[in-house]
Amino acid sequence: MKMTRRRASTSRVAPVLKNTLIIAAAYLLLTAMLVLGATPEQHDIQVGSPAPMDILATKDVNDTVTTEEHRDAAAAMVEPSYKSIDFSVVGTVSSAMESSFNRLLALRDGSYPDPADMTDAELETLNLTLPVNLDWDEYEALIYADTDNLDHLVNDAIISVREALNSTLLEGQEGAAVSRLSRSLAATGYDQNLVSMATKVINACIQPNMLIDEEITEANRQKARDAVEMETCVKGEVIVRRGEIVTLAQYTMLSSLGLLKEDSLDIPLLAGIALIVLLVMACAALYLRRYAEKKLNTSAILLLCLIAVVVTGLCLAISRFNAYMMPISLGLMLVALLFEQRIALYFNIALGFLASMLMDASGGLFTVTMFSVILMSMVAGPIVLYVYSRSTQRTSLLLAGVLVGVSNFVCTLSVGLINSAELRGVATNALWAMSSGIISAILCIGLQPLLESIFNLATNSKLIELSNPNQPLLRRLLLEAPGTYHHSIIVANLAEAAAGAVGGNPLLARVGAYYHDVGKLKRPVYFKENQMGDNPHDRTDPRVSAAIVTAHPRDGAAMAQKARIPEPVIDIIRQHHGDSVPLWFYDKAVKQYGAENVDIEAFRYEGPRPRSKEAACVMLADTIEAAARSVPEPTQEKVDALIHKLVYNTVNNGQLEESDLTFSDLERICSAFSTVLTGVFHERIEYPDVKLPPRAESRAEAEDVQSAPQPAATPAQPQPAQQPSATVTPSQPEQAAAAMATEPEAEPTEVPEDDD
Repeated sequence: MKMTRRRASTSRVAPVLKNTLIIAAAYLLLTAMLVLGATPEQHDIQVGSPAPMDILATKDVNDTVTTEEHRDAAAAMVEPSYKSIDFSVVGTVSSAMESSFNRLLALRDGSYPDPADMTDAELETLNLTLPVNLDWDEYEALIYADTDNLDHLVNDAIISVREALNSTLLEGQEGAAVSRLSRSLAATGYDQNLVSMATKVINACIQPNMLIDEEITEANRQKARDAVEMETCVKGEVIVRRGEIVTLAQYTMLSSLGLLKEDSLDIPLLAGIALIVLLVMACAALYLRRYAEKKLNTSAILLLCLIAVVVTGLCLAISRFNAYMMPISLGLMLVALLFEQRIALYFNIALGFLASMLMDASGGLFTVTMFSVILMSMVAGPIVLYVYSRSTQRTSLLLAGVLVGVSNFVCTLSVGLINSAELRGVATNALWAMSSGIISAILCIGLQPLLESIFNLATNSKLIELSNPNQPLLRRLLLEAPGTYHHSIIVANLAEAAAGAVGGNPLLARVGAYYHDVGKLKRPVYFKENQMGDNPHDRTDPRVSAAIVTAHPRDGAAMAQKARIPEPVIDIIRQHHGDSVPLWFYDKAVKQYGAENVDIEAFRYEGPRPRSKEAACVMLADTIEAAARSVPEPTQEKVDALIHKLVYNTVNNGQLEESDLTFSDLERICSAFSTVLTGVFHERIEYPDVKLPPRAESRAEAEDVQSAPQPAATPAQPQPAQQPSATVTPSQPEQAAAAMATEPEAEPTEVPEDDD
């Protein structure tokens, strides 16, 4: 039990892992191609060098360098805010100046060297102990100055500073105040060196009495900075013109747009495209889960991803020449032919949107040109599907390509006329867009057979090819099991009519019916329609007979796989008997061995039950065809009653539970069967035996021969024979075909020996 569970878990995980790897690979490839296509041309330029061409903004970009310069200028123009006057500063500054002057005046007490005897080193050492640094001239003037003159200088300096501080001295204006005080002292007539010494003292001690309020000032400056709007270069605007010297601001904008060769990958562009591709693929997964869940096997997912990658790659390559020529409708055509038309509509819009991102990125993404491409893909969808619904021939591809080309021309022309006054350019783009539809059709004609062969798909063209009687399996069926072959032809007519009535694929139902009994080729003589008197089941154990009969769906599926028949047809071969029971053999076994010794499960077909409308139609047609041949003197009422009885017996046996058929579908199937069988069992006239007279020409020849003279010397001359009268028994081709068909069973509710 543990081993069984482990195997079941592994069998479920393996397809999920494969599907995940396929989708991830497709996602990475699509993202890489779109990034490659959407990345604009990069340029090799430097600051201070001339631009080689006009370079436009591919998207809105901020000019941060210029904006920052403007903001700094605005902040510098803001006047600082000050706190209230601090009157205590006067006393503090006065005390500091008095202390400094006293220390300088102390140099005059004679304890210090005379300037004439002092060395430079001694002066430097002395300056370390002084409040200010004195040069030789200042030191000499201090030592030799008149005492009264020096005292007056000190008093004037202190008084001048007090007066300045008694008014207003703003923070940041100390230097201007010191210069003003210095000029005032010099104007009084004091020695210039002494004034210089006093100025140094004032500069060292002075303090503003109104300090800047940093918090308020910074807030005001920030408001001024915020009031300056960001300088922006909008998408499509020229950043730098050809021959213009590149500035730092322009260089910075080009770098932020990823337009410089030395730039690394444009991370915002990569992230945006990656998110868009993820969104499109997620929506596609939801759409497929809703409308094509039964078809979502690994092969189908690989096919859809391969088409998306191939179409995007072709669009990328062709966009380098002319973006309007991109074969955006190729994905629509391939998916509609190879997968399903309803899925093709969403697939077309999604691929059209992705392909539109490959347009010329020099003017940026999401442009009018991109809108034109999306509009072309949207209009092309209904056109292609309408053409496909009217014809299944390969030539319909060319017609679809021409019509798509015309619609592309109209879409491009209309959008161009709305957004441009340059009619010649608009007309040229429209002509290129027209060629896109024709290119898509040509590529589709080339790729369709290749993909059909690789994925072994049941497309209409492939089904038409398989319906050819010269196909090896059908040829063998005709030669080795002719009864089964003719039975399959009638079943195909019934199944095709039924599938068309319930919205299925009539061509798939017909081809599935052609091949549904190919497994009988393994032992054709064990099936009644191929027997000529001798029935080997009469001398065979019923359990062995049942095993032989119930094996033909499995044998047929193996033969079909070896012949590379598409999987939908193989599914019909497997499912056309479901898990029903051949009652004739089961009844024979019960009578021979007793009901308690016979397990009915050993007599069942392997199944599975029909899981599609087409397989269900083939099952019902197989049952009806086998039983209808047993109706004595068939009338419309008898045939209709038989059809309804057998169809609803199949329903009651649970054989149609897994199909998509409804009860209204069953009524339509019964009506379709009745129409076909009415043609088979039409009333025939009784042909009499008629003796035909000789032709007029024969009578005239006979009379001429009798009237002509006979030569005497010709005894060996033969006499003309009299034209005999012809007795004609009319042929009845319908009866001949019925004679070649399989013999019916005795009761319609029983399954005949040939299981049909």
